[in-house]
Amino acid sequence: RVAFGVAHNQAVPLNLWSSPDLKAIGNEIDRTYLGERNAQLINRESLIASYELLEPGSRRVSIIDFNRAIGNLTAPDSMSAYGDAESEWAVALDLLRQARVKALYHEMIHSITQVQKADTKLEKSIEYQQRQLMECLGMLRGSVGQQGNAKNSTDILYGVNGKPGMIDRILNATEQVKPVSTGIHAMDLDMEGGVYPPGTTFCGGRLFTLAARTGVGKTILAIHAAIGLASGGLKVGYISAELDEQEIWTRIWACATRKFNSNTAWVSVGDIKQAPSHKKEDIASCIQNACGALQQTGGEIFVEAPWAADVDAVINILRSMKAKNPEMRAAVVDHFHCLSRHRNAPHGESSMLEERAYRLMTAAKELGIDLIVLAQMNRVGMNEERLQGSKRAAPSTDQIRGTDVIAHVSHAVWLVRRKSASEDNPEQRRELEFWHNKTRGRQAIWKDNQMKDVSNYVECSEFVMDYPHCSVRRDDTLLKI
Repeated sequence: RVAFGVAHNQAVPLNLWSSPDLKAIGNEIDRTYLGERNAQLINRESLIASYELLEPGSRRVSIIDFNRAIGNLTAPDSMSAYGDAESEWAVALDLLRQARVKALYHEMIHSITQVQKADTKLEKSIEYQQRQLMECLGMLRGSVGQQGNAKNSTDILYGVNGKPGMIDRILNATEQVKPVSTGIHAMDLDMEGGVYPPGTTFCGGRLFTLAARTGVGKTILAIHAAIGLASGGLKVGYISAELDEQEIWTRIWACATRKFNSNTAWVSVGDIKQAPSHKKEDIASCIQNACGALQQTGGEIFVEAPWAADVDAVINILRSMKAKNPEMRAAVVDHFHCLSRHRNAPHGESSMLEERAYRLMTAAKELGIDLIVLAQMNRVGMNEERLQGSKRAAPSTDQIRGTDVIAHVSHAVWLVRRKSASEDNPEQRRELEFWHNKTRGRQAIWKDNQMKDVSNYVECSEFVMDYPHCSVRRDDTLLKI
């Protein structure tokens, strides 16, 4: 899929496979990606079990041939023959592309020869050769899934290949689908209510950027949003390139205890890290209660904290999460500026960051997920926080470090900074300004069982943070609406 540019919701073209048994295995894997198998895992036992459940007429090869081919592929010596995965993977993909293109090209040459001998109509033959040549180019460029997908107005309105069109969806709609809230009204406002659940026609694919200087609370806001979405029954991914896995889970459980437990059973980040001896059992019990409450909602959070990851590694992690959990609808990348330089990146930092932003946007669309990307403010954005009163201008997207391209490709951009804190009132350091710098489309909220547009644009929301429990304590967005 990576080599040929096949998206998560697309099938691999059957002519890529070199034999019927491999074609049958590839088809079963496609069914997993397309949500047509009940199983979530792609392994030997799972594929064999699902293949045996198929009707005999739907099987491309016999069960014996299928099992034999699976056994050969999953044998330890088969994989070791490809060498070290990290160093030789790109070479293997390139050889695969070239081999399949050569095979198709030779088939095409043979077809041309046959047409010349038979002296048949040239028009259909030329159209066929054109399609084959475009497919060959798509393979070499890794863009097979990007070709031949254009639809005309009739297809869109009335459907194609058995899939319902827009008219069918409008006529058969019983009621508006309520999106799942992040638990932060300011975010929901620019996300048209939140993230839509699986089984709806809204398939995600949006990119959101949340930028702030170090220590303001980007990670806390992202974790609060992830817990909010998971508590609404969604599967949510969280990839941290900055903090290790233990640090992320510590913050997640602190936030979860505040979300699900009574206020006497909240547990702070500090207590989870170093539990006092007389409170260990109580802390463990509070976390277990929060975990049980989360599981009852049907939601889940998946965390990975790769070391020295680049954007390609992050995208592959997202693909893996989505493949194992097809219903995953949202993910967080923490954060944009902590990622390593990717392979063959442009030399200039600005150009490299631009390419990184476009790749993340493409991944969100490919996987059909809403992606919340955290980013760092530059020096101007940091200095702005030190100003007081009228001298303090509203932040702008050019204060995102290195490039504002990520703002251009985002559905919404949020810039966060502390309010001016006086020396006499250190409590004000918990107060944040949440600026709605860009919203593509509209600001809207879910009210009275329907989505309603907001007539007066909210430029800035104000938060009071609960840092020990990784949560937003107060959000004044609804009051401003």
